[in-house]
Amino acid sequence: VGHPCVMKALRLATLFCFGTLLVASAFAQREVDPAGVAEKKKAERRVDKQQEKVAQSSNVVINGASAFKEEALRSHLKEQITAIAELGLTAARADDAAFLLELFYRKNGYAKAEVGYGLDGNRLRLEIAEGPRTTVGNITFVGNDHIVTDKLSEFLIGPTRERYGKTEKSLPFVKNDLAEGVDLVRRLYISEGYLNVIVQEPNYSFSAGGAQVDLAIAVVEGRQYAFGDIQFAGRTVYDAEELRKETSDLLQEPYTDRRLADIPRRLQAYFKARGYYDVKVDATGDPAAARGGRVPVRVTIAPGPVYYFEDSSVTGLQRLRPSYVTKRFSKLSGKKYNPKIVDEKFREMMKTGLFSVLQIRPVQTNGDRLRLDITAEEAKSKEFGFSLGYGSYVGFIVGASYRNRNLFGYGRPITTSAEYSSRGYKGEVLFEDPYLFETDLHFKLRLAALTYDFDGYSKFEVGARFELERELTKQYKLGAVFSARHVDVTSASIAPQFLGRTSYEANSLGFTQTLDLRTNPLVSPRGVVIDNTFDYAGEALGSQIEFVRSTARVSYYLPFAKDKKIIQVNPTAGGAGESGWERWFRRSMLAVGARAGVIQGVNGGQIPIDERFFNGGANSVRSFAERDLGPMDRGNPIGGEFFSVFNIEYTFPVFGELQMAVFGDAGNLLSRAEDAGLDNLRYGVGLGLRYQLPIGPLRLDYGVNPDRRPGEAFGAFHFSFGFAF
Repeated sequence: VGHPCVMKALRLATLFCFGTLLVASAFAQREVDPAGVAEKKKAERRVDKQQEKVAQSSNVVINGASAFKEEALRSHLKEQITAIAELGLTAARADDAAFLLELFYRKNGYAKAEVGYGLDGNRLRLEIAEGPRTTVGNITFVGNDHIVTDKLSEFLIGPTRERYGKTEKSLPFVKNDLAEGVDLVRRLYISEGYLNVIVQEPNYSFSAGGAQVDLAIAVVEGRQYAFGDIQFAGRTVYDAEELRKETSDLLQEPYTDRRLADIPRRLQAYFKARGYYDVKVDATGDPAAARGGRVPVRVTIAPGPVYYFEDSSVTGLQRLRPSYVTKRFSKLSGKKYNPKIVDEKFREMMKTGLFSVLQIRPVQTNGDRLRLDITAEEAKSKEFGFSLGYGSYVGFIVGASYRNRNLFGYGRPITTSAEYSSRGYKGEVLFEDPYLFETDLHFKLRLAALTYDFDGYSKFEVGARFELERELTKQYKLGAVFSARHVDVTSASIAPQFLGRTSYEANSLGFTQTLDLRTNPLVSPRGVVIDNTFDYAGEALGSQIEFVRSTARVSYYLPFAKDKKIIQVNPTAGGAGESGWERWFRRSMLAVGARAGVIQGVNGGQIPIDERFFNGGANSVRSFAERDLGPMDRGNPIGGEFFSVFNIEYTFPVFGELQMAVFGDAGNLLSRAEDAGLDNLRYGVGLGLRYQLPIGPLRLDYGVNPDRRPGEAFGAFHFSFGFAF
């Protein structure tokens, strides 16, 4: 097998197999969008394009426009101009066009703009008297003792700000927008419990020849109301104190009708989670009976009977077998109804990517039984894609992949992919069965072949990996792994005594466990994650090398401030009571992490270079280039049998999704497992930039080596994707 000609033929055959799979996937069955959404959007774009064309070429004369280009005004009136072109010019249609153009001007701050029209045969003439553009000047509130003027001003100008964005400094004076803003200010006060607040219409003071207007708004806040005593009536089933705990956070907030309406919703969810599917809850408050501003509340509960799940049915499937859906719900039969379980199943099904629409509706059948009627609309199951990337170690990366999420209609995904970089190529086939033998075991079979050029040696590898995983809880999962690989070191500039065996079979059996308490692992991974692996390779498994290996990791992502519950009276106006500094502080994060690994040959056997650990790089000690921390031969890393890495990083927002990071790293790499410990630690400190994407951050880091040794670089740049640890 190790003969160079045989190896070359094997590599070519492997590439041919993966290439054939990818080419075949390109000619896979094309699927039609069932909803016809794409065609509908195309039709809308065609109509819009045609209207724009008519508007720019029609027989319309616009006089007096200096603030806006004529093309922009015609574009704004394209629907009206198209109607005139198709149906004919009438006084009514001309009047509509003039009115809409005048409205456009006033929405842009030309409060005194007037637009008249004239009919010259079949030609429409629009005469514009623009007047001065008026901007909003100083804003003053009187009587606001409990909410600061800056916050009230944000809400007042919120409707105008929504159109012009945060960067516009001089907002135009639009009277209708300000009337809406006054209502938003009123709603803000009500959301804080000031039920009888009076917010008067603004007084306008024009200055600079009408180019600027100052606003003065009087506020009569009145009393702030809070929740008082809460009484329960009806068949409550549970202790009153227990029910109060379910609404305790609401009752601590100021009294509003909206929060009062949240009490029944909260208690209905509480009862439904315990099987009371048909529960009815009503809450009434009486501000007129309030004492000291505390409003008494009466809650009436009619729980009904406890319901149990029955069977399920599904409609709307075309390619996917119905049994795939119904078997996911079969284990619920006979169990007490709980909407959370239904929601979990819904999320689980949507994560498969098999559905674009999935609706689950409980239907009462016999007495206290609920059948789940499921309506599904399938998503496209086949996709073919290309990818481009870059890494500071691997250079440019080009890839292609084909995925079928619904193999033979059983909902089992298979993915084939090929990837090329400046350091080698890789082909892979991945088959998954998320419900092996209709159990909760997740099975993966991965077949792969690759070549890779490391600093100091190159290798060819082909093999298979079998994984069996089970989620014991939402946060904790266990897995078993069997791996069978053939590895050849095809060339090397490292001395033979440091390489170890260069052609071998490596078969190993191991397990993994992960405890992941993070809130959002991809974007904002706040919380802790702990994982551990162990595997053994030996003759009993058909392996030509023998070793035991284990790794462990713990990472803790610590927010500086908990996310606040923000009352969104108006999304454009921001959160009530939260300043820009508070938002900045809330988006900052401190992360700490530690990792270690050890590998040791059985009976004193030497570990081949490709099985050893390496250290240094974008995801370890960032003051070193990739794999450059540790023992060397002729300037090339040779790896070790024990490593450790410790990281600490503080990230904070700079602008939009751009963040900056300050970090410190430490770690070591020791040649022998017997010497495992924290000797010979190396360090790194540095700065980095992060750009947050929906699937994780792009990272650019520079780490400085504070304890350089002869021949070592001052530091290292790293460009990568994802979190460092």
